[in-house]
Amino acid sequence: MANAAILMIFATLASAVTGMFRDIAIGHVYGRTVVADAFYNAATIPDFLYFLVAGGALRTGFVPVFTELMAKGEEDRAWRTFSAIFWLLAMFSAVLAGAGMMLAEPIARFVNPSWAGGSMNESLRAFLEAMGLLGGGLEGNPDALAVCAQIMRLMFPAQIFFLLGGLLMGTLNARKHFFWPAMGPIIYNSAIIAAALLAPILFGPTTLGIGVLIGAGVGNFGVQVVALRNRGGRLLPVFRPTPAVRRVVMLALPVMLGLAIAEINFAITKILANAVEGEGGVSTLNYANHLWKLPARVIGAGIAIALFPALAEHFALGDEKRYTRDFSFGMRNVIFLTLPATALTMVLAQPSVALLWPGFSPEGIQAVSLTLWWFSFGIVPLGAVYIGARAFYARHDTMTPVWIGAISVVACFTSALWLAGRYGVPGLAMATSVSGIINAAGLLVLLQVRVGGLDGREIATSVLRVIPATLVMTAVASASLWALQSYLPGGGTGGGVERLLTVAVPLGLGALAFIGVARAMGLRELESAWRMMAKRFSRGKA
Repeated sequence: MANAAILMIFATLASAVTGMFRDIAIGHVYGRTVVADAFYNAATIPDFLYFLVAGGALRTGFVPVFTELMAKGEEDRAWRTFSAIFWLLAMFSAVLAGAGMMLAEPIARFVNPSWAGGSMNESLRAFLEAMGLLGGGLEGNPDALAVCAQIMRLMFPAQIFFLLGGLLMGTLNARKHFFWPAMGPIIYNSAIIAAALLAPILFGPTTLGIGVLIGAGVGNFGVQVVALRNRGGRLLPVFRPTPAVRRVVMLALPVMLGLAIAEINFAITKILANAVEGEGGVSTLNYANHLWKLPARVIGAGIAIALFPALAEHFALGDEKRYTRDFSFGMRNVIFLTLPATALTMVLAQPSVALLWPGFSPEGIQAVSLTLWWFSFGIVPLGAVYIGARAFYARHDTMTPVWIGAISVVACFTSALWLAGRYGVPGLAMATSVSGIINAAGLLVLLQVRVGGLDGREIATSVLRVIPATLVMTAVASASLWALQSYLPGGGTGGGVERLLTVAVPLGLGALAFIGVARAMGLRELESAWRMMAKRFSRGKA
């Protein structure tokens, strides 16, 4: 499991980095304009559906059942279950794609309330005005709405590949294979990067939608089919739901909402960002959103994906001791890595945005970096949610994360209405962080009550020991950033080299300080991570 976690961290890092370059490419071509807003808003409902079904049901509802059948030697039943779900999902995704294409225009108006202008519902208009959430104006923008709907018509067919690919990836994970599922998002992001760079000479903004369709077809579906077939996968003509399929569905229904909490929150904040700021609001939120989620995804999701099959197997075999041991391993390592990542993200928010999007105006850099700073408070909670939610799902308990998540959604919506009217887009980032903290705390407290022991003392001790190393790292990174901005000719914003130095030097010195203090304190997480990486790299060279 440890080796799989290291592999998933590096693979998820590559996925997150390509996702970041995807946003850089879109920002380079379209900046903080309504075209960029239109692309990100076009993805609101398709992305939500993907995380609701593929990210929820097929990665968590299916894996415990499939793993249990395999662990008990019922391989034929396992593949019949897989096949029945595949064909049901193919039919469902086709209907979903067709409906989305036909309803693209009304959906575009729903996710872009200020662009709807005079066609906005009067009750909605009055409510948004009363909350101070129409800073973007009511003049309407039919051209931007048309672009959004056009891109959306290409994104909905991509959901067929996303949803079927989610089942294929979940099956590969259950078979303890993680490489090709991790490569899917990398291929997908690369296709959108190419589409963004080619858009000005091909079909304009519509090219972005074509990139989504090609990336999903190749990365999320095509390569996964080949990988599963090479590992003994079987697709049988089973079209009737089996008892195991019904178990998957019963597990999946609440899981869909439980794992989509972050996407529900983000969908809410995107709609509000469009209303509160108008042009540039949604793109500002998206650029900052991908940066703060980078460490949480790389670390939290990478470890959680590797951890989940092991937890499911331990629970299926009734081995609570190993279940607790592996949960503690995952949580301690997530906190050990996300806490310093949070501090560095906050210190380097402004120079990082200036480096990644040099074409932005000073006001644009300030807007994205301030939004990123407030998002950063959610990095550790999101990493903990990745582990905590899967700990419940491995025990076939899918309802508890749902109602905890529902509480966090309500907290996000209510706090966003209040904060956005006062602080604009950064207020939406504050609301997201508040929601994440509530979600993580609820999951961990109730898991402790449910299981009766999660090695909490060891986890708490690990947190207390990592804090001094994080504080020293923060001081070193902040001091080096101040020195560079004081003594460089352009104050750190003069050119590409200066901007790179103001990020790379504080990042490098801060990381060295953290490693040095952690090593001096004998932190076990640092030593185990070093041994696992050294073992994996030496194996690769051999």
